[in-house]
Amino acid sequence: MKNKKILILSIIGSLLLVSIAIASSYAYFVANVSGNKDTNNVVVTNGVMALEYKDGDEITLDNAIPGSSVTKTFTVKNTGNVSTNYTIYFSELSNKFVDKTDLVYTLTSSDGGKSVAQTQVPSTNDAMVSNYAIDAGKTHTYTLTITFLNKDENQNDNMGVTFSTKVTINETKEYVEPLDIDVELAQGMIPVKFDASGNAVVADTHAKWYDYEAHEWANAVLVNCADSAIKSKYFDSNNKVLASAVGKTISMDEIMQMYVYIPRYKYQLFNAEDGTSVEQAINITFESKTTAKSTGTKNGEWLTHPAFTFGDKELAGIWVGKFETSNTPALPKIVPNVSSLRNMTIRAQFNTSRLMTTTLASTYGTSTNDDSHMMKNMEWGAVAYLSSSIYGRYTNSSICIASGCEVWINNNENFTTGCAGSSVSADRASTCNAWNTAIGVNASTTGNIYGIYDMSGGAYEYVMGNDNDTIKDAGFSSMPEAKYYDKYTGTGTDSTGDFTKYHLGDATKETLKTTSSNLQPWYGGYNNSVRSSYPWVNRGGYYNYGTTAGVFLFSSSNGSNNSYISFRVVLGVL
Repeated sequence: MKNKKILILSIIGSLLLVSIAIASSYAYFVANVSGNKDTNNVVVTNGVMALEYKDGDEITLDNAIPGSSVTKTFTVKNTGNVSTNYTIYFSELSNKFVDKTDLVYTLTSSDGGKSVAQTQVPSTNDAMVSNYAIDAGKTHTYTLTITFLNKDENQNDNMGVTFSTKVTINETKEYVEPLDIDVELAQGMIPVKFDASGNAVVADTHAKWYDYEAHEWANAVLVNCADSAIKSKYFDSNNKVLASAVGKTISMDEIMQMYVYIPRYKYQLFNAEDGTSVEQAINITFESKTTAKSTGTKNGEWLTHPAFTFGDKELAGIWVGKFETSNTPALPKIVPNVSSLRNMTIRAQFNTSRLMTTTLASTYGTSTNDDSHMMKNMEWGAVAYLSSSIYGRYTNSSICIASGCEVWINNNENFTTGCAGSSVSADRASTCNAWNTAIGVNASTTGNIYGIYDMSGGAYEYVMGNDNDTIKDAGFSSMPEAKYYDKYTGTGTDSTGDFTKYHLGDATKETLKTTSSNLQPWYGGYNNSVRSSYPWVNRGGYYNYGTTAGVFLFSSSNGSNNSYISFRVVLGVL
């Protein structure tokens, strides 16, 4: 990543909105902003950049009514002799508007700066313009306009509220090029952060609600939209998350499913040429779905992870079930602290996974234009590789997070979702260190509450990976569409050691420490390849596997119902 010096721009001002008594159905305000009344021109510099207010640093908005606005004009000048970048953002922002959609801003530039179309003023500090380039000696002129919208409706809920913000140029910061992450929410998804108690709180998407560099992967939930009271609490008539819902705690009783986002990325190949490898931090770079795909085949080259190609669609990322699937085949849930759903053929698991974007779309609030399906082996690999990176359980290329590089086992003998043992490979137990506890988070892919759980231990998980279209006992009358499973052909014999049957990215052959008689994946454990008698892939191990269980464990099965095997749902935004 490139490091650059930028400035932080601030408009100093405080808008105090005070209601006045007027007989009307609308809200009326008086707004005053304090500033330096003795100065006409205000120029602040940091050595290479300058911010100048052409009309002083005071902002006033008198007798404000819906439809009123306030503007501030300023310039940004690069006084140095090299190009640089700058960010304009709201700082020390306090937005007490009840209906936050009432307050919007635009930013316009007449001479090369970046313009921003009408956008809702955020609830917390957020950038208006991020990492914008300016050549040496150039000046960008800006006009910031903040408007109290007139919606021709009762807006009395915003009477007496306050709004304040600052924009300043009093310091410089080191700029780190932002990650190329595009989080695409599916219809019905509510973005969430977690409070100190592990409760899901509706996130403000205009603010920073995920941080992959801090191992905080994006999370979202689906609520019970069959209950009109619940649906109206979070969504408008167009199935958009209400601005008034931001900051609300979502009861676990309202949550149907919980998901974690795996952004599209490429990775640097480390064992692509039929060798072996040891545990390591995988080198990953996030990329946009419009970026030309990397197609490396040799060690050291880059490969866009295949999990982000779904049939003929290129995806910005995938939403992965945060826990193993639970409840019933007719109404699946993805929540913690319940027994996972098992004793199902692969066909039954597959059909259940499709319900969220087919016949039960209205129940979950989702769209039939998107796609929910049973996790494929390649998608499991995408999660495993991201977990084994600096965005997962590594702090840098050689140092792991405090709880270690390996995801801790779910050792609960009742198959309770989201549990963690007292150590990375603890023996089976009837107790549960819950997912949102200090010990429980060690069983997530990130070592914190923002990761994915039950990928080591819990129940085994069937994934959609198959040997040569061999159905065996899976229950299908014919194989599903090709986009729903990973097909393995290979050239070897029908044996446990046939490691010709793999694909780059699926976390099987690439992550083997040895392919000798003592077959061993990363972090130890057990593995064997698919073959005609056991054509279906299963992953992770179950609660009794101890040191054998793990994210990189893979095995094979006949696809029949099994009391030890569950499954996981993936949702793709198409």
